[in-house]
Amino acid sequence: MLRFRWLLFAALVASAFVLIACGDDDDDRDADPSVGPSPAGAPLNDDAYLRVFCSGLTDYQDALMTAPDVDEIRRVVEEYVTSLRLVNPPEDLRAYHQEYISYLQAAAEGDPTSLSVGAPPMPDDDVRDRLASKIPDIDECKYPTFLNPGEDEE
Repeated sequence: MLRFRWLLFAALVASAFVLIACGDDDDDRDADPSVGPSPAGAPLNDDAYLRVFCSGLTDYQDALMTAPDVDEIRRVVEEYVTSLRLVNPPEDLRAYHQEYISYLQAAAEGDPTSLSVGAPPMPDDDVRDRLASKIPDIDECKYPTFLNPGEDEE
C-alpha cells in the first residue's frame, strides 16, 4: 500500500510541473535556485490548492514511468517546486507547504526518484483528513495521494 501511495505522489508531483512551466522566469531564481517567486493574491481554498498539489504529483508519477533518464525526472520535480512557490496556500497549510517544498528541493538536488520511496512531510492530522476528504472530487487527483489515510490507519 505504501508503494502505491508513493506512485500516486509521484504522479501528482509530475502534474504540478506542467503548471510550473507557465511560471515566472525571474532573474533572482537564476542566480539562487532557492529563491523563487513570491505567492500573490488571496490564499487558495483547499480545492484550488489540491489542484496544484495533485497536478505535480501526477506529473511526477508519469515521469517515473516514462522519463528517459533521471535528469528528466529532476526537471519535473523542479517544475513542481516552481508551481508550488507560485501559490498562496490556505493559512493552516503554510508551514506544511514550506516543508513540502524543502522536501522536494532536497530530492531534486540529490536523487529525484527517492520521492517514490521516502516519507514526505505531512500536515497536521486534522488538515490531512480535511484535504483527503476532498481528493475524490478533484479531477487533478487522478491517483490516490499520500494524504489519504492507509487501511491500517482507518
